Amino acid sequence: MPVITLLSPDTSPGSAALAKVAAAATDTLGIAPDHCWITWQQIDQDSAHRSQWQEGTGPRPPIGFVTCKAAYSKEQVGLLLRAVQAELAAVLGIGGADIFLTVRRANEGELLVRDEIWNGEDGVQQVASRPVAHVVGGRGEVFDDAWDGVEAVIRLDSAQFTEEALYGLETFSHLEVIFHFDRVPVEKIETGARHPRGNKDWPLIGIFAQRGKNRPNRLGVSRCRLHRVDGLDLYISGLDAVDGTPVLDIKPYMAEFGPRGEVGQPEWATEIMREYY
Repeated sequence: MPVITLLSPDTSPGSAALAKVAAAATDTLGIAPDHCWITWQQIDQDSAHRSQWQEGTGPRPPIGFVTCKAAYSKEQVGLLLRAVQAELAAVLGIGGADIFLTVRRANEGELLVRDEIWNGEDGVQQVASRPVAHVVGGRGEVFDDAWDGVEAVIRLDSAQFTEEALYGLETFSHLEVIFHFDRVPVEKIETGARHPRGNKDWPLIGIFAQRGKNRPNRLGVSRCRLHRVDGLDLYISGLDAVDGTPVLDIKPYMAEFGPRGEVGQPEWATEIMREYY
């Protein structure tokens, strides 16, 4: 539940830009998209002092206060700060090094949210993942079938990586990609069983016995063809992820990691995949 307050003599970049910063925070922490709030406060330059605010005419870097639960680990908080810094720099068009952020932790009993006093326990250990890349191009909307011919680019985050991270990848023909189904609303997540694709002609199947996107952690794992590497861009086809999808990891596919022995599956699975690619 990060609450982020940003201070600057400049006017707000707008709610759409701040929404991108909030999305970076929630993606990093692996929490619901609506569990981060951001406010931008324009302050009178004469009532504050910061050397970067007195110099030049370009956008002036904000200072920010991030309030979050004390239960987050130092690693999670570090990833959160870096993600907010990188997205702020991108939307403001400034260098990230001049953005100052600090953390205020809310301890148990000191946080009222959704009409409940937080007791210091979230029930499960949280794991933070910062996207390493995003899907660019390809489909803009989600469709169930005919993914094989869809071409797109996986673009690595230049704030985290250089081209060295991709050295040698061009020698592989296929990739294995882990990504986040960020368009699935939290309230649509399935934790029990459902008919695949809502089709009652198919049996009632547990969520862990199918590959639907409405999964508890909204993680997708897929393989695709790699056509070429250009800088931080991977040109691919056949990835069943839409434009803007956060990518959490990229691995070269090796034949030895394929199934050993005969593969078995029920008839409904064969039917559902018939036109998928």
